Amino acid sequence: MTSRQTPAIVLQVRDYGEADRLVNFLTPDAGRVSGVAKHAKKSRRRFANCLEPLNRVIFHLSPCPRGDLEFLQQGELVNSFPNLRRDLRRLAAAAVLAELAGELSTPPETTGAIFRTLNQALEHLDAGADPDSLLPPFLLHILQLGGYGPRWESCRECGREPAPPLYFSVPRGGVVCGACSRGAAGPLLPLNPGAWKLLRLAATLPLEKLTRLRFPPSQRDQSLAVIQNFLRHHLGRNLKSWAFWEKMTRATSGPGSR
Repeated sequence: MTSRQTPAIVLQVRDYGEADRLVNFLTPDAGRVSGVAKHAKKSRRRFANCLEPLNRVIFHLSPCPRGDLEFLQQGELVNSFPNLRRDLRRLAAAAVLAELAGELSTPPETTGAIFRTLNQALEHLDAGADPDSLLPPFLLHILQLGGYGPRWESCRECGREPAPPLYFSVPRGGVVCGACSRGAAGPLLPLNPGAWKLLRLAATLPLEKLTRLRFPPSQRDQSLAVIQNFLRHHLGRNLKSWAFWEKMTRATSGPGSR
């Protein structure tokens, strides 16, 4: 049986029968992959500290008789990103990014770039990056790599430079100026000029410069509302991890929070 190894970021782990675990993970070459870790519940030696969501690992794989699954022979931990796990908001941001990366990593030509983007986001969060300012631009970057990038540079109706008041047309996937908003396809979400400028800049910056952006709370909220509704429109549902992010945001937005 031919064996191979691959870098991977663990997305999800769940029990599979009495002794095994089913692992969903992201790879730079094949995108999202599912594999069976045999006897992982009883013997942890072959997967010491590996089978936790968001871990960066090396998996040794071989084909599984079930066809669409891989057989995980063993794993080696590369980075558990321990610091981001000590901050629930950073952990929630990482979970949202990982879920979206898994959803959009199907086209072979984009899997490597999506893997690198997610890994870099995890590294930044582990190093203490502010999740408020990291989440919107990294979500946009993954959306663009997956072929779903919204349009920010011109009005989706008239094609000219957008003029306030600004809106985001969810079905058109882009900004709409005030003069065109009455006849534009809805739902339309309000977008203040500051949030629009940040999102437009985020769509043009290279990956290594995304952490330079700073999203104040009001612009963070508008930006994420736009992205969440846009994702719901295209995926037909919310990302499951978004509820975790919203819960952590509410928990830190009360009196005495930063």
